Amino acid sequence: MKNSVESREEDANVSSSFSRLPDEIILQILNKLIDLKTLCFCYLVSKHLSSIVLQIEAISFTAPLLNLNPRISDKNTVSDVSPSQSFLSAHTFLSKFKGVKFLWIELPSSSHRDIDDRLLFRWKAKFCCRMKSFIFLSPHSIFDKDGFCINGNEEEEEEEDNELRNDMFNQKLVVSFQCFRDSMVWHSILLYLVKDLPKLEKVSITELGRRGKLSLSGEKLIEVKEWVQHSASEAVMTHLELPTKISNGYISVLKLPVSGYVMKGIYFCVMKMKDLEGGNDGVMNNEDASADKEEAVYNEAVMEILEKHTT
Repeated sequence: MKNSVESREEDANVSSSFSRLPDEIILQILNKLIDLKTLCFCYLVSKHLSSIVLQIEAISFTAPLLNLNPRISDKNTVSDVSPSQSFLSAHTFLSKFKGVKFLWIELPSSSHRDIDDRLLFRWKAKFCCRMKSFIFLSPHSIFDKDGFCINGNEEEEEEEDNELRNDMFNQKLVVSFQCFRDSMVWHSILLYLVKDLPKLEKVSITELGRRGKLSLSGEKLIEVKEWVQHSASEAVMTHLELPTKISNGYISVLKLPVSGYVMKGIYFCVMKMKDLEGGNDGVMNNEDASADKEEAVYNEAVMEILEKHTT
């Protein structure tokens, strides 16, 4: 009993010492935390501290892996393909941060339970107020400019028969549509975040395996802000638009002239909305200057495929 009393007294002393700090110093400390879960704990400490927590400018949130089974119904709305309950709860708390400027979110793929960890793939989407296009790229193996296999398995590719190759093609086809579905849901999430958080300057949603990403900043974010605040209805923001043109195929060997890398056994899928039917102009965004080396290789492969293997 005595230890319990002493512990409470120590906690009270620490809390009292912290409360004597100027609000500006407390805010500087909180701005270093950024993790939403940690900020939530701080928010619950006291009314005074909660008012300071809501003034921070940068937040990061990572949703845990859950056994989800989303599906697209005939209505094609976000509620039919909902993200994890943990994110929905997080969004309720996030909406309180009216002054936040930078937001980074990591979400699991809705199909993460069904995806083989050895499967190589990346996806990219072009969008603004509406989704415009989506491209999925999945090589069997990747070789650097010196001929070393840096990802995948060269021997398995050589030994696969046609039946196994067809099975892999079908698996990747299914995964590409699952990723497209995720991109549409995440796009709707971005729209709601922009609507709820008026001071946002940059927001991104990244797949936990870093195989796909949607982000808004700069002029594109300004355009989306204007649209969601003055033109977009609830029905439009929750509508999941389906592609009107789909192109997919298989490339046995793709040589990348800029990096010198080589990809083998590539499955690709390009989906376009009605506004982009016709050609490939505008299918890819070329604005991600922060791409790492592997991401740059995938980007180069995407450009090669769009220029030489699709119409």
